[in-house]
Amino acid sequence: MIERTTDFKLINAAFPAIGDKLKLFWGHPEFNQLMDELLVYKRGVPREGFPADVLFALSTLDSLHTAANPKLARKTSTIWNTGPI
Repeated sequence: MIERTTDFKLINAAFPAIGDKLKLFWGHPEFNQLMDELLVYKRGVPREGFPADVLFALSTLDSLHTAANPKLARKTSTIWNTGPI
């Protein structure tokens, strides 16, 4: 399914190694970890980042994955759902 999306095609054309990982992990819990590594800056060294169109495509695929695999959705917490302060 992922291979047919315009977003995947864009990412895969620009970054084939990332495209391979997206295909491999699609539908598996590891997909969320991959997306976190791609979308959230956690390194201590500067990096260039993705072009805006690729960043938007990654974000869209992340949302599509959650919609297609609700049981694999991230468990998120905020100050609003963590209980009494």
